[in-house]
Amino acid sequence: MNAQAMENARRQIAKECLIELRSHGIPNDKLTTKILDKYTPKFKPLNHTKYNTKDVMCQYIRNLQKEEKDGI
Repeated sequence: MNAQAMENARRQIAKECLIELRSHGIPNDKLTTKILDKYTPKFKPLNHTKYNTKDVMCQYIRNLQKEEKDGI
């Protein structure tokens, strides 16, 4: 898998997670953690950094939210 395909896969998993987070309305910590834990195993093989997988996935989610806000 080339670098672009891996980046697309990371973004896709983060997007799926974000959609599920939004589908539950007002978030709470326990629900958010449960949803993040559900997607972390899918994201783990694609983690290209030395940082915690869940932290990296959360950063991808924040980046997607920023892109949506900025209209990118």
